[in-house]
Parts: sequence; C-alpha cells; structure tokens
Amino acid sequence: MGKSARLGGGFLLLLSALALGYAYWDELQGARETLQLTYAHRSLSAARDAPVKGVTVFRNGYSTGGVQMQLSAELLAARTGDGELAAYLSQFVAVEGLHESVYHGSDASNAKEKDHGELETPGVVADRVFNGQGELLQAYADILSGDRLYLVAPGLLFVWPFVELGHRVSVTSTASPTSSPVIIESISESPRTFRLHNFFDDEEADRLIQRTLEIDDPGSKLQQSHVGHNSGKKQVSRHRTSENAFDTISETAVSIRKRVFDVLSIGEYTEDMCDGLQLLRYQQKQAYIAHEDYFPVNVTPGFNFDPHTGGSNRFATVFLYLSNVTRGGQTVFPLAEMPEGLPVEYDHPVNSARDYEAAGAELFEPGSWEMDMVRKCSTKLASYPRKGGAVLFYSQKPNGQLDPLSLHGGCPVLDGTKWGANLWVWNKRRYGLDGDPDGPEIKFSVVFENPTSREVGVYWSSTLMTTLAANGGSIVYTTYTGHKWTVKDGDRMILEFIGDAEDGDRQTVVVLTPEEQLIAHANAQSAKDEL
Repeated sequence: MGKSARLGGGFLLLLSALALGYAYWDELQGARETLQLTYAHRSLSAARDAPVKGVTVFRNGYSTGGVQMQLSAELLAARTGDGELAAYLSQFVAVEGLHESVYHGSDASNAKEKDHGELETPGVVADRVFNGQGELLQAYADILSGDRLYLVAPGLLFVWPFVELGHRVSVTSTASPTSSPVIIESISESPRTFRLHNFFDDEEADRLIQRTLEIDDPGSKLQQSHVGHNSGKKQVSRHRTSENAFDTISETAVSIRKRVFDVLSIGEYTEDMCDGLQLLRYQQKQAYIAHEDYFPVNVTPGFNFDPHTGGSNRFATVFLYLSNVTRGGQTVFPLAEMPEGLPVEYDHPVNSARDYEAAGAELFEPGSWEMDMVRKCSTKLASYPRKGGAVLFYSQKPNGQLDPLSLHGGCPVLDGTKWGANLWVWNKRRYGLDGDPDGPEIKFSVVFENPTSREVGVYWSSTLMTTLAANGGSIVYTTYTGHKWTVKDGDRMILEFIGDAEDGDRQTVVVLTPEEQLIAHANAQSAKDEL
C-alpha cells in the first residue's frame, strides 16, 4: 500500500472521530463532570469530617494481612471513649495479645498453636489503635481516608510495621535539637530494623564523646565493657573487648532518652523504662561477639522477664554512631541476609568480603571468633557506622515474644576508632520494678537524695540503675516490699535499703558517706542523752 493511501485512511479516521465527538458532545461533557465530581468526592473522603472513610486495619506491627473496610461517621460518632474505637475494630482483625490472655476469662482450648510454638489468641480486644504515623487515635475524627490502622492489645506496646523496604515515616520530637523531623526508614522485617535520620546532630555527638572522656565516677567512667554482674561484681569477657561508660545525668543524655520515647510512640517518657545511655569506644581490633540485648527469662529467680506472659524485658534498642570509621565497626545481624534492593550507600561495599577478610587476617588469628565476625560482618545484614546515623531494632515481637533473630554484634574495627552510644528501652519498668505478676503487688515510692559532694551509683539488686549527681541529685522509683537497693561510691557500698510498704507510700533515702553516718549517729545519740 502506498504512502498516499495510508494518509487517506488516516484522514478518514480523523473525520469519523470528529463526527462522533460532535454527535455525543453532551454525553462527553456529562462524563467529564462526573469524573470531576468523583475526584472531588475522593478528596472530600480524605478529610477528617468525611461521612465515610476507607482504611486498612492490621494487627500491631504487621505489614500483611490487613482488612480493608469503610468506616462510617454515623456508626462511630459515639465511640469516643478510651479504647472504644480499638474495641470496635477488633471485631474484624485477629488481634494478638499476651499469652496470659488465652487463660484470662476465656477457654484455653480455643487457642490454636501456630508454627514455632506461637499461640493465636482469638477474642483478644485491643485497647489502642495507631495510624501509620505512629499517632494514637481516639475517635473517628482522628482518622483519614487511606490510613493504615494498627490494633494494640492491653499490656503491649506499639511496634513500627516494616511495610516495605525503604518505607519512610516522619516523627516530630519536642526533645530534638534540630528543626527537622526524625525519619524512620524500614530496612528489614525480620529482624525488625530501621535506620533513623535526623535523630541527633554532630554537636550532640561531639558532646557525648567529650562527656565519655570526662566521667570520673568509678562505676560509670570509661572502662572495659562488661557482660553482666555476678554477686555484685562486673563480669568481663574476652568476647567483648570494647570500652564503655554510662551517662544518666547530662542534658544531652536525658534529651536523647526522651527523644527515643517519641520515636517509638510509646507515650510519656518514663525514667524507669530505659537504661542509662551507654557510651562506647571501639579501637582497632576491638569488637563484641553476637548477642541478644534481652535477658533470658529465667535469669533471676522470683522475677518475670518474659514479656509475653506480662513480664518485663528489653523491648527495643537505638544505637547512635558518634563518629565515622575508616573500616569495620558495623552492627551485624548474623542470622539475617542483606535485603535485595538496598540503596548503594547502605549495602556492603563492592568486594567488601574479600577486602575485609584480608584486613582481618593481618589482625587476628585464623579460626578466631574475631575472624568469624569479620566474615559475617561483610556478608550478613549489617548497618555501617556513619557519624550522625542511628539504627533502631526490636528485641521483642509485636505480641511480646522475645525475638531470637535480634541477635547482633559489634563488628571488629579494622582501621580507625568507633564511637557510639546505645539506649535500651523496656516494655515495662526495668528489672521487675512492677513486681512479680504472680504475687501480691505491694508497691510504694522511694526517693533517693544525694546531698554529698560526690556522684554515687544507685543499684537495684546488683544492677546499676542510675548515677545520682552530687550536691542535691535525686530520683524517684516505684519499688516493692522485699526489693533490695544499694548506694555505692565507686565499688564501696555506702548503704543498703530493703523496702517495706508498711513504712509508707513514699519513703526517702538520704545518701550519706560512712563518715557522715557516724557523725549523724553521734549527733542523734547526743540529742537523745540530753533528753
């Protein structure tokens, strides 16, 4: 067929289209108006006062299995009380609760065991609902059309969902020194890990490093890291060669602790729900073998460290990178692979496995635990240290079960020095301070006051809880009858306090040195003799 024939055919088609357009002009205008109305309706539906909103409802922390539904303002108008919105939505999603929920007021035979011993607990009613920005919602007016909603059962904390690789959420913290919101970026679903952007700034990093070098309290100053306590004495390990210090009182440390609560969306900052800010220095060849941050559930007789049965344990960790590292120093998760599709700046460098192993071979013996870590650090899921960066990961699953995939380690520093800081947040008050859930809860408040000229350490059992500032430092804890507290000046015990609720709802313990105690005792005895 020639070119003129093709042109003629195209001209006829154009004439036909114009004729149809003229014949159906009114209908096309109507369709256009309909499309505009539909678009306007969809825009209106996204507003908080829209009569109907489309949402997807998920279990706490889940990225899949959501239920799409239309919510009506008329139906939910009266559900504005605490937990009423969450209770209504619980009808449509199999909410995960604590293990004890199976036996509380329900037939345990209804619980179906899933893989890995997990229990599905039908009939659990959530008491909170969050949106995809981590905001607690109370009523229909708080919801926007298109929201992803997450139902949280009683006794559990909100857990950020993974959603997908690279998913980002902005969170505003009033404790942040920057004007920018903190960005939470999804990296891995299992273990649940995120990168934090704008969480802290370079000035804070420099202040924390300087603070680390200045702390002179024997119990908190920079020294070889330990791996726990035994009979009140710190235990060191050849598998943890870094140095650490603790900061619980500086303005920067307190600000960061408060900021973490905002990022985790777990409510008002509570001193008792987080450890002191641990400051770390890894010099060349130093590392920390893979470990979990949570405590074994049977670590201390008489206390419940199993959060899935209502106990208390470490819930999440935020690790801050205070410096750049020339080579090495990653945070590695050896039970997980690097996800495909990571941005180049997050992924293992090209030829890293070969280059890192060659560098490690010059520093470590063949077959050593350090060499084993070097190999895993350049092949498994890892976060590379960059000043100003931070990583968040969870030690617990959304239903409170401890997550063994949170196993992680501090990779050997092959060149340079790594400065870091980490904060552990608990799902409840630390170290069983809410009492034994199987026993009577006879609790009271104890105030520790330090009028002396030296910083002192306050210990619950054998664990350092905080460092009290000199010349008037004080702190309040909730404790229980029979709990033992000690106050130490370095390694020297100043006093011991064993609580008894019968002595009052609020008790005060004033820190005095042994010499001051002798003087106080002598003065009291003299006053008694005068009577």
